Amino acid sequence: MVNQKPGLIRVLMWVIGPDRLVHVLLALGALLNLALFAYIGWHYRALPESLPLHFDILGQPDRFGVRSEIFKLPAIGLLLLVLNSLFGLAIQRWEKLGAYLLLGMAPVVQVLFWLAALNIMG
Repeated sequence: MVNQKPGLIRVLMWVIGPDRLVHVLLALGALLNLALFAYIGWHYRALPESLPLHFDILGQPDRFGVRSEIFKLPAIGLLLLVLNSLFGLAIQRWEKLGAYLLLGMAPVVQVLFWLAALNIMG
């Protein structure tokens, strides 16, 4: 009897393919985003009620918001991760370099969101 993979895994392998670099880039982006959610959640109670959310050209805060708004950063990062991944996987079979660019930028964007969160959280 042939070892059959479960249905979901077969579908994912058909969509993603056997390309290890694609697997690594997808996992890295997802791990960075999940870690940012966890980091903010871990430090949430220690944050002040009002956080600086935007800075002017001199580095002075010019927009403040409630501390729960800090979760917008990883949420937007997740949205961008999903969009980059969907577009990258959609063109992967025909344009590998474009797919690698889209999938490779997802972790870079997550690092930028990490830097923004760390800067805001001080």
